[in-house]
Amino acid sequence: MVYHAKNGHQYFDVEVLDCSSRLDASTMVKMKQRMNQFVKKNHTKVLLDMCRTRHVELAGLGILIERLRILRALNGDIKLCNLNRQVLETLRLVGVSRLMESYDSREEALRSFCCPQ
Repeated sequence: MVYHAKNGHQYFDVEVLDCSSRLDASTMVKMKQRMNQFVKKNHTKVLLDMCRTRHVELAGLGILIERLRILRALNGDIKLCNLNRQVLETLRLVGVSRLMESYDSREEALRSFCCPQ
């Protein structure tokens, strides 16, 4: 789903992906393919809504970090929203929380793409 965030007169297209209950390698391979499609359309801003995610595996995080590197090289970004306490703690423990911004709500995360703090 594409959201059009507005900052003044400029619009920012943000692709939103809803994550499944597990952020593992097989899930991330599917998301990687989706993100490749976004890049082909020059959509380099991605929001992962993790409200349903209950489990995170390191293999899935490796693929996510690789996508983050690619999108940032294209002046894009990946941000996260709606993380539960367990997932947030896992991301903090492995250092991912220092690499990616996370937000409590989808709306707050979408605003962050057009209105950096």
